[in-house]
Amino acid sequence: MAYFEINNLKVYHHTFEGKKTVLDIDALTIEKGSTYGIVGESGSGKTVLALSILGLLQCPPGEITKGEILLDSENLLNLKDKEMQQRIRGKKVSMIFQDPMSTLNPVYTVGTQLMHVLKVNRKLNDRQAKQEALHMIEVVKLPDAEDIYNKYPHQLSGGQRQRIIIALALACGAEFLIADEPTRNLDVTIQASILQLLKELQKEFQITVLFIANNLSLVSVFCDEIGILYNGKIIEKGPVRELLDNPQDEYTKLLISSVKTKNDKSSGELADEILLEIKNLKKYFPVSTGFFKTKKRFVKAVDGVDLTIKKGEVLGIVGESGCGKSTLVNTILNLHSPTSGEVDYQGRNIYELNDADTLKIRKKIQIVFQDPFWSLNPRWLVKDIVSEPLAVHENLSASETLKRVNELLDMVGLDESAAFKYPHEFSGGQRQRIAIARSLAVNPELVVLDEPTSSIDIFSQTQILELLQELKEKFELTNILISHDLGVVNKMSDNIAVMYLGKIVEYGKADGVFSHPQHPYTKALFNSIPSLAINSVEELETIEGNVPSAINPPEGCRFHTRCPFVTDRCKTEEPETVELDKDHMVSCWLYGENHG
Repeated sequence: MAYFEINNLKVYHHTFEGKKTVLDIDALTIEKGSTYGIVGESGSGKTVLALSILGLLQCPPGEITKGEILLDSENLLNLKDKEMQQRIRGKKVSMIFQDPMSTLNPVYTVGTQLMHVLKVNRKLNDRQAKQEALHMIEVVKLPDAEDIYNKYPHQLSGGQRQRIIIALALACGAEFLIADEPTRNLDVTIQASILQLLKELQKEFQITVLFIANNLSLVSVFCDEIGILYNGKIIEKGPVRELLDNPQDEYTKLLISSVKTKNDKSSGELADEILLEIKNLKKYFPVSTGFFKTKKRFVKAVDGVDLTIKKGEVLGIVGESGCGKSTLVNTILNLHSPTSGEVDYQGRNIYELNDADTLKIRKKIQIVFQDPFWSLNPRWLVKDIVSEPLAVHENLSASETLKRVNELLDMVGLDESAAFKYPHEFSGGQRQRIAIARSLAVNPELVVLDEPTSSIDIFSQTQILELLQELKEKFELTNILISHDLGVVNKMSDNIAVMYLGKIVEYGKADGVFSHPQHPYTKALFNSIPSLAINSVEELETIEGNVPSAINPPEGCRFHTRCPFVTDRCKTEEPETVELDKDHMVSCWLYGENHG
């Protein structure tokens, strides 16, 4: 008998529309010490499976009607909640949730939360609990355990918070670990380091892992076996490499094909007309220093950026969290006032325009935000959400407005009936279509796409990218695309700007930058991307250390604190931008006349 088994499990959900099947799993087995990946799109039942294993599924509205979940030959479904709490959760089975900020309590320090788990579950006294908490912080490879112990969650980076979640999951000796999209909100470099940490800890502590994700590439590099979940059923399963090389089910084939990056951008030369020109743009945010500190300090979020965007171009901006991507875009949109520099739209500096002209410019520049769940007003009907720009910029009657809304919904592939529904009645991909419809309501020339696919599954992502490409061609749009998903950027962009700590470190045509990255940071960024061709997490490259503080950035090259090729010159002198060829520029002392 396998260490973990699921047999004939049926889970239903009671809704106003009746009883719906959420899970219908005939058989699933995981051997001790192995890693099993569950892959499926949003709504396929992945998280319901995890909650059912832990006995945390809300019943009602959920209902488990039959089946068994066996852990080391014991049926977890036969245990009462008190038994699950005392013997199973934390001690035998733990879970890593996808959003550490929702898991960690913001009002307690990391150390307090670790101590609480240890005292409740292992009955340790304060001294023992603190000693063990510090040990667990070291186990997950966080430097200066005492310092981390005394910090609050918001004082840690995303990668550090996820490591604390792993420490909490393993603190009480769990042998079976459920990882529910543990790297979904992380940059590729941090994602790679978290996956490598999990693999190391799995081997060290002989942990069995159930890895849940909608990203097939992640599962392919991390797992031994894989199960494809579709509408609550496992439609295909087997060893990872065998399944990827020889898929049998049509859905699996479609899933694999959607992962393989295809460059869909139109070929041909861009127009000569410059639509947007950014000149030495800076945005500093003042930092509060208290009553008795007179020296002003600033977060240098954007620090001297120069870019030119031509009409019809898609400019991709990539970089780790905190590098300044979103601040750059918000300053371009005049949502943040610049510290210095200028942004010229069709030759006019947008920061010098009067209110009337500013309103006209804002009609021409629209944005699709990262998370449609938060960017759409939950109390408004879709017709009111989509027509909001029309109310500001146009003077239409109610019937004309509704007609325009219906045209926009049809344009993004939604039925007219969607106009009289609320955002919560749609899937993540459909909500993003609504956001795209709103952005196109007043016929803009430039649409900013801020992580437009980060919160949706791989199938919805593929559909949204195809839709964006179609709309770009149809309306001759210019796009600025921000994403930490480098595959998305490569798929969509004509040119790419790589940002690090407020500065552009490399710029060029997408094909050239992706095929021949020059800056050490760009190389590491691209080598961190999981793909179906990579066989293990050890093959992924990580960047040592964290991004330095933007309040006090390093002298010289800002990447020198993490660069494997650092020289003494890098530590004191800031490199100038070197033109490697007509369409490829890099800021690094390793190249051109700067070298030496």
